[in-house]
Amino acid sequence: MDIKKNKIIEVAEQLFAQFGFFKTTMEDIAKKAHMAKSSVYYYFKSKEDIFAEVIRQDTFLFQQKLEIAVAAADTPEAKIRAYVTTRMTHLQDLSKFYLTLTDEYLDHYFFVEEVRKNFYEYENRVLKNLLLDGQEQKYFDVDDITVISRMISIAIKGLEYPLFVDKNGYDPVQESNDMLDVIFKGIEKR
Repeated sequence: MDIKKNKIIEVAEQLFAQFGFFKTTMEDIAKKAHMAKSSVYYYFKSKEDIFAEVIRQDTFLFQQKLEIAVAAADTPEAKIRAYVTTRMTHLQDLSKFYLTLTDEYLDHYFFVEEVRKNFYEYENRVLKNLLLDGQEQKYFDVDDITVISRMISIAIKGLEYPLFVDKNGYDPVQESNDMLDVIFKGIEKR
């Protein structure tokens, strides 16, 4: 990717995190990137396009982080726990970093709809493969892996909400592991 384009994305991410999407202007981005505003417009048609690219890149890096965590675990259960723990820790870090963005993010969901849809499909595919692996290794006894992977994904999403809305005393890693304890009791091989 072009060095200037990367610089714009990097600077924009910092400004969005610090001031929020609405308060950040194309002029702010250009100034912090030490470029003319026309240069920023050369690479991106709008602030929304920059924001979408920031989200796309963050999602790509997030997926890499998840894959590394899963690969480091040894059992199917440990792989699923590593996936969920890494996911919740990453989102917890993002909720702190994007403090000014959280309300805007929830209110302006359309900016990231496509990325979220793609991530949802990615997540279901990963969870399904981990459950299949566990089934093959005789760790799990699952009648319908597609349904269970979807249920885990939905349960994880339910644990996201307090990260962005009610942060007081919420430990997403602990709660996600408590949730997984219940799920694993239902699907472990007896």
